[in-house]
Amino acid sequence: MKAYKTLPFNEMGKVQLEKSNLKFMEYFSLKIESVAFYAEGKRLYGNLHLPTSKNPPCIIALHGLQSSKDSGKWPILASRFCVAGFACLRFSFKGCGKGTERSEGDFEDTSLTDRIKDYRAAIRFLEEKRKVDMGRLGIIGSSFGGMVAIAAKSKKSKAMVTLSTPHTLSRPRKPPPKIEEGYYILPSGRKFKENFFTDLQKYDILKAIKDAPPILIIHGSKDELVPVEHAYRLYENAKKRKKLSIIEGANHTFSEAKVLDKIIKISLNWFKKLLTGV
Repeated sequence: MKAYKTLPFNEMGKVQLEKSNLKFMEYFSLKIESVAFYAEGKRLYGNLHLPTSKNPPCIIALHGLQSSKDSGKWPILASRFCVAGFACLRFSFKGCGKGTERSEGDFEDTSLTDRIKDYRAAIRFLEEKRKVDMGRLGIIGSSFGGMVAIAAKSKKSKAMVTLSTPHTLSRPRKPPPKIEEGYYILPSGRKFKENFFTDLQKYDILKAIKDAPPILIIHGSKDELVPVEHAYRLYENAKKRKKLSIIEGANHTFSEAKVLDKIIKISLNWFKKLLTGV
């Protein structure tokens, strides 16, 4: 899938466009390459944002547990990164996404191990593509995507940003989880196998973060899903260059336009320092 296309206006919408502070002409001059690559025989769909400069630094975006490459902040964030001179690959993990760009595989088979495999497949794809500078690779992961970024312990990532990321997940007790025939039923109605929690026990995120590249940890003070204490624990255990940014009043998804604009700016500054020396 090598054809280029202009970013469609309705992908983010007029209101979101205005809120993200993208200049009108910058937005409509951006082009995205629709891409696909394979992880364990499953076709994963993504979008590769490429700036006009050759061999640019690149950021891989890892979405959360139930979202996709097109959810909420990701199209906005990727476009802003591209305007700033960074390539950005956003893709949907197995079983995520909608319509013709839903990645193959079943969401119910989701596990941290499986998503790490998808992430590593994305790195291999970029290496084979040869359109970005793999020596200047950054990672940004949101919530469960942040756990993927940390747990993978990739030596190829030179800078990392985590958003609303927990250091551990456990079976909820209140209300008690709904389980049907070996499946854990999420409040949204989606389900995954109970093995999801068994697999998580293989990983110690607080230990893994000691091997993380320079990391910026961003968290909302009003995160309703992942208490802000998780961010403090991650920061305490990170060993290399690190920064903690608590966004006052922000929720789990940074849904307010001003808040999203702020975290994009903070993230960009971090990547610029570490990947371009600016």
